[in-house]
Amino acid sequence: AQQAARPAAAPQGRVQVQFGALRSEDAARAEWDRLSRRVPELAGRAPAITRFDRPEGQAPLWRLRTGGFADAAAARAFCEAA
Repeated sequence: AQQAARPAAAPQGRVQVQFGALRSEDAARAEWDRLSRRVPELAGRAPAITRFDRPEGQAPLWRLRTGGFADAAAARAFCEAA
């Protein structure tokens, strides 16, 4: 089987891929560490961890994403390769 080419990061790309929404910033960082060890396609990419405030009465979440994709097609190709 031929391995698909890994989509290159586009420095000005604005499209992101989300890996999860976790209960704490520390959990999001730990998940990035875990994923970056298991998924070679993450090499050279940086995590984007942002707080997401949910409706009153619900604890906030931290979104774990990485970006730099030129368009949605490049983001989909990345997800399929990973």
